[in-house]
Amino acid sequence: MMLDLLGPFPLLLLLLGSWGPVHPLGAWAQPPTRAQWFAIQHISTGPVQCNMAMRRVNNYNQRCKPQNTFLHDTFQNVAATCLLPNRTCKNGQNNCHQSANRIGMTYCSHTGGTYPNCRYSTTPQNQFYTVACNPPQLGDPPYPLVPVHLD
Repeated sequence: MMLDLLGPFPLLLLLLGSWGPVHPLGAWAQPPTRAQWFAIQHISTGPVQCNMAMRRVNNYNQRCKPQNTFLHDTFQNVAATCLLPNRTCKNGQNNCHQSANRIGMTYCSHTGGTYPNCRYSTTPQNQFYTVACNPPQLGDPPYPLVPVHLD
């Protein structure tokens, strides 16, 4: 009798209860592609304060990265560097490309603390940069080549 008064809701409650535990969205998400990881680690459209900016980088590996450089430019502009002439990378591969111009950057160096309380020095710079580039993976922007490593 009581089930009749509730209409279709008992069935809905039964179905919802049978789903089991709910997992956080991040537990099922795919890891970032190499180009997406490059953007997380190295792209910032303006100057950064390293203690804040490195939190996002360090959260992925749950450790204090010893050093990191943020390029003050867009991913699109850095990807355009991939269309410039090839040069040899530090690891001997031939998929690196040097920027045509100097750009603003922020260099971060770990000065102390352990994850998640990593501390960094912040050093503004204005330099050329070199990136390693590969063809895009599924989920990357549709550029001919995308940056995957700051050399």
